[in-house]
Amino acid sequence: MISSTAINILLFSLSDSDAEQLATHCRKGGRIAHTLGIDTGEKLSTAINESDWDALIFDAEHAQLDIQRCCHILRKYQKDIPVIYMGEGDTLLPPDPCVVDIVTKYNMSQVVSAAFKAQTALDLRRQLADMKIALAEAEERNQLLLDDHQDPIAYITDGMVIYANTPFCEQMGYDDLDGFPIVDLITNKDQERFKNVLKKQQLHNEHQQLEISFFLANQTEFKTHILCDSAHYEGEDCIQISIHKNNNGNAVSGVDNTTRMSSKYQFLTLLQDFIENERNSNSSLLLISLDRYSRLRNSTSLVDIESLIETLSNKVRSDIPAQYYGRVADDMIAAIAHHVSSDSALEMALELVKSTESSIFEVRKQSLQCTVSIAILPINHLTPPKASLLLDTAFENVEKIYHDGGNKAEICRRDRQQLSRNDSPDDVISDAMANDRLNLMFQPLVNLGTASGDHYEASLNIKNWVEGEMSAGEMLRTIEREPENTQLDHWIVVEATKQLAKERLAGQDLKLIINLSGNVFHDPEFCAWLSVAFKAAGLPPSSVILQFSEESIANALKPALDFTRQLQRLGSSLAVRNFGRAQKGNKFLSHIRPALVKPGYRTTDTPTDEQIRDVVQQARLLNSQIIIPNVGSAATLAMLWQLGPDFIQGSYVNEPMPSMNYEFAAFG
Repeated sequence: MISSTAINILLFSLSDSDAEQLATHCRKGGRIAHTLGIDTGEKLSTAINESDWDALIFDAEHAQLDIQRCCHILRKYQKDIPVIYMGEGDTLLPPDPCVVDIVTKYNMSQVVSAAFKAQTALDLRRQLADMKIALAEAEERNQLLLDDHQDPIAYITDGMVIYANTPFCEQMGYDDLDGFPIVDLITNKDQERFKNVLKKQQLHNEHQQLEISFFLANQTEFKTHILCDSAHYEGEDCIQISIHKNNNGNAVSGVDNTTRMSSKYQFLTLLQDFIENERNSNSSLLLISLDRYSRLRNSTSLVDIESLIETLSNKVRSDIPAQYYGRVADDMIAAIAHHVSSDSALEMALELVKSTESSIFEVRKQSLQCTVSIAILPINHLTPPKASLLLDTAFENVEKIYHDGGNKAEICRRDRQQLSRNDSPDDVISDAMANDRLNLMFQPLVNLGTASGDHYEASLNIKNWVEGEMSAGEMLRTIEREPENTQLDHWIVVEATKQLAKERLAGQDLKLIINLSGNVFHDPEFCAWLSVAFKAAGLPPSSVILQFSEESIANALKPALDFTRQLQRLGSSLAVRNFGRAQKGNKFLSHIRPALVKPGYRTTDTPTDEQIRDVVQQARLLNSQIIIPNVGSAATLAMLWQLGPDFIQGSYVNEPMPSMNYEFAAFG
């Protein structure tokens, strides 16, 4: 329902008097205005991520941020907040789709009217979006169930087949059965009995089983068991018929008779195959356990508890679209959800927990209520290679959930020591800092040219790093998905300058290259903050060189140019790592004019003399000094002497270390 009593408005650079006028006009219009005044892009990012807003009123006369950047931030965080531009419309070129109205600031009643209209339209869009999502999820879930089901299935309405899957058509011997009268597939002797079953199904919606003979396309009879259930297909009430071959009275191999899901051993085989072939598919294993199973079994009977498990299994199929299902214990059902992340699986599992708790299950005219506990394990490159180990881990976790009270779903996460690539950059940084996982490593550079002072390069490092978790380099690249996030960059600068100041107190002429992300290009206050940080540490700005990847500069060239000018005015320099990787790098770097460049050689690369000579020449064209990394032997150094780089770095000089105590005079 659309609210008509309150409106939440962000006020970008509005004066206090204008904000008060706006609140007064809102009250006159019958709505209470909840407002928040902001004046920077950072405050806008924080506000839209912490609360929901109905409109944003932008005062173009007083705003320091241009309207295009404001709208870019809304799109970046995928926030549908209508913007009302308060100012002259001809300054808004080109028009931005986020701006829904342009109003002169001297007509506050018109501003409020535009805000009310924007709120109404926004509420309708939100309702429509929610309905579309619900519809798409239902359609996807239904289609997955149909596509994944290997049993022959058909849907019947008014005696006609409205859908039959491929296994059903193949079983009957036809290519297509849509629109086919179902009784024409039944032998004469069973037609009357079959019609009675359909009538009973329509009246009572009860699950029914019967043995029946079909008349196939090749004029032969096929005797089997069928299951009848009430269903819906494309919004129409119908009856679902599924076939299970009798196999002379023996249960189908690998299938649990009650749930018609894979048996434990068959499911283990499917899970093992899935792990071997789909470990990088970002999928999930769910283990659903019926809480207080023994008590329920004792209060009913073995037959009744099987009926309850059967009903629960149908609910699992309905609520959790999955690639495979299996009954892996008397009270446990497992599912493999292909291409479903653990977070998405958790959402589905929580819905199943909630709906199970609120459901009443009728078993032999006895009303039963139950709850479930659900453990979710991600299936990815970190997943153990053995299915049995994965299932045992799920079992241990679902038992823990049950003993903690049950009736809930949880993701079985790895130890917090591991920094997940799937988490948001902000969460990864918070986890790393909360667990004291970050530190800086310092690698010395040997000067082969005429540069003054001894140089180190400071790089981010993750303590106790283990294979599979996010690396420090990945962390710097990943946070660039959130350009407003400079938390890590500030931390690196503070820690690096603190240690540099300590070393320079001993009288050493040290210079430090500090690796940062390109996010600082988008922070207009960063250089001002950097100046304060230098003064606090007692450092001359010339002792610090900030280094960025060539890709980061290429992706934000204009902000990078502005940042470089501010950095140069401050008295510091800029360096470029991964030099030579970006296409046409020299063209845009000629505008940046970096003081230092470092080629993007990997540790496994073995560049030739010609390649090194070429990259040195490119640096000379930019009037930049050049660092050659990964120097591992005296032979490599001897070759480099002839090619004329300014600095070398690598294991032959010294590996990165936690402090700046290298004896430069000892290198020879």
